[in-house]
Amino acid sequence: MNKKKILIIVGSVIVVALAVVLVFWLVNRNKKEKHEGLNQRKYQVEAKAVQDTIEDLYQKTNVKILRFDQDVYHLDTNALQDGIQKLGKKYHGIFIDSTAWHYPQAVAQMKGFLADPYFVELYKYVNRQYANIGELEDELRHALAYYQYYFPDAKLPIFYSVVGGIDPDSYTKLVEGQVIGGKLALILHLDWYLGKDNKYYGALPQYIRRQCDKKYLAIDCFRNVLVWDQLPNKEPITLLDNMLMAGKVLYFTEMLFPNRPLEDVFAYTTEELQWAEQHHGDVWNYLIENELVYSKDATVAQHLIDVAPETKPFKGSPGRMGAFVGWKIVGHFMENNPKISFQEMMKMTDMNEMLKKSGYKPQK
Repeated sequence: MNKKKILIIVGSVIVVALAVVLVFWLVNRNKKEKHEGLNQRKYQVEAKAVQDTIEDLYQKTNVKILRFDQDVYHLDTNALQDGIQKLGKKYHGIFIDSTAWHYPQAVAQMKGFLADPYFVELYKYVNRQYANIGELEDELRHALAYYQYYFPDAKLPIFYSVVGGIDPDSYTKLVEGQVIGGKLALILHLDWYLGKDNKYYGALPQYIRRQCDKKYLAIDCFRNVLVWDQLPNKEPITLLDNMLMAGKVLYFTEMLFPNRPLEDVFAYTTEELQWAEQHHGDVWNYLIENELVYSKDATVAQHLIDVAPETKPFKGSPGRMGAFVGWKIVGHFMENNPKISFQEMMKMTDMNEMLKKSGYKPQK
């Protein structure tokens, strides 16, 4: 075989090999991009057998939000006593007493409420956005399927929706939980999810208004209420305790909403998430250098964990950087300790052990 033929054969082999590599890269490009990042465990559910299990849980889970808000809004003021009686039967023990219809004062209060211009207009805004909540119920259904997969013994809640009025001091209770007759009730304040530009939020700061969006409603049911059923009943003492507790909440949310972007999990903008990814090491090293990791000062924890426009003393930062660093530590712990389950991690109480076994050591 002459040299020319050998070169042609070798060249053909190289071209074919490059084509195979190119095809493999194109096929797997999206998958690789999707799986980049710290938390790889949430992608384990992509296995067909796991997806079949989650789909089965989804099919068996029924979510029906009981619309107290609509039932009140549609009361007939010409037959108010009968309407209140029906409300009492349906919502006794949570919103209204079953005997309220007997009392003229209760009937008069309801009549005044239904005639209040503020609430009349507010109900109209809510009904425009939430006339049909099938999409929300389906999102809750999917999240509950993941919830039952990871926490098989978890009790499922009953969902209620209300319109309670916009109180600037109550923004932390956008979704709240109550135990009624031994069952957990999740109360969704729909008037807090009308969109950041709604006129009713005008007195609120921008960083709070941004969270008044319907895309956070299902997420808030889990990160504000249901997560606490899976955390240890132990009061955090040190800053590290608070950071890892908040980090667990974020990790829990990410695992139950695996297809939602991290911006939604943290309630960050894209720019804020980029800042957090670039500077979380600086925040951690600052805490170490200033001997704050084991601080018991509640003010320090408040500055780093609570919802705020930025995290003191880090200029240009988003709020809750302590929670973000906590999420990083939890993520490293889960990646480096594959034998510990998600459920076991949530119940762990020794935060110092979690820190040591996480291997979290960002570069300076």
